Amino acid sequence: MRHSIVSALAAATMLAATGTAAADSLVAPKSLAACFVPQTAATPMVTAKAKHGPYKIAFSNSYYGNNWRTEMLNIARAYVKQPAVAKYISKFEIQNAGNNVAQQVAQIRQMILSGYNAIVVDAASPSGLNSVINEAVNHGIVVVAFDNTVTTDKAININEDQAAMGRMWAQFLTKETGGKGKILMVRGLAGTTVDNDQGDGAMAVFKTAAGLTVKQVYGNWDVGVNQKVTADALSTSHDVAGVWGTEGATGALQAFLQVKAKLVPMTSESDNGFMKLAVAHHVPALVIGQSPALAAAAIRAAIAALDGQSLPRTANIPLNPVTTAQMKAGVNYFPKLPNSFVTDIDIPQCGVKIPVGAVVHGS
Repeated sequence: MRHSIVSALAAATMLAATGTAAADSLVAPKSLAACFVPQTAATPMVTAKAKHGPYKIAFSNSYYGNNWRTEMLNIARAYVKQPAVAKYISKFEIQNAGNNVAQQVAQIRQMILSGYNAIVVDAASPSGLNSVINEAVNHGIVVVAFDNTVTTDKAININEDQAAMGRMWAQFLTKETGGKGKILMVRGLAGTTVDNDQGDGAMAVFKTAAGLTVKQVYGNWDVGVNQKVTADALSTSHDVAGVWGTEGATGALQAFLQVKAKLVPMTSESDNGFMKLAVAHHVPALVIGQSPALAAAAIRAAIAALDGQSLPRTANIPLNPVTTAQMKAGVNYFPKLPNSFVTDIDIPQCGVKIPVGAVVHGS
């Protein structure tokens, strides 16, 4: 079990629970509303009992083993060190559970016993942590789940709207193609909630364009698999007008270059490699990513809840789409960093801006 203890640069005196603290932009209601958007019009707002700060916040992470997770944890560490955030935090700890539900349950239970005020969770299971999360809330602890969220209504869930992401990609391609031609849809991992939501959002758009036909393949969110299935599709379909891609779409673009096919409008998540190629080859593209900075937004939600501010029970974080024309080296893609680097590291609507060096090196 890996532990990371961060001693925050907290103020010497404790913050007032609401009153003066509410004037701070980190917990100001107007600023929170711009960041945490209710999932639906019927989503309830919840208000926890305000507590005096600074606060002890624990972070229970289900899995540490890919580039997105590494960036996510580095962003969390960097975020709590920023002066506007650090003054709210007396202790910050990260524990990684190795994608083991029982281990994560045990870690959260220990966090309860250790007297943390809030626990931020990227869950190993949608329902497997419900009992221990309910236990934490019953002890007066704020629990915020993000990315891989949970089904208990005791937690605050925050994520990005995957259906909206798929829909926006489809709208871009429909416009770029004039609503005519064949779309190659290189989906993620079949049967997963994220793939289903993204795919449903896309098809709701494509079905309204009578001139479009859609061929679906699965790239498993993997660059190599994306490249293979795209190359296979191009070997039999020479009239592809656009490619709807998600994570791993770098491989789809590489396939076009490999077989010297005519480049067409494409979409992708925020893969640095895809953006490098899109700029270099002038590919009309729309990039939208699942931001690793969701971790920072979750920490902000925990602080706001402890301050007594109202938040949606389930919130969507605003998406930040980038077209090829908007891609700027060193700003939203990084030529000197690996292709696997996830570029969507800031969430301006939530006041989250992390220096790229901190995201890479964890400092």
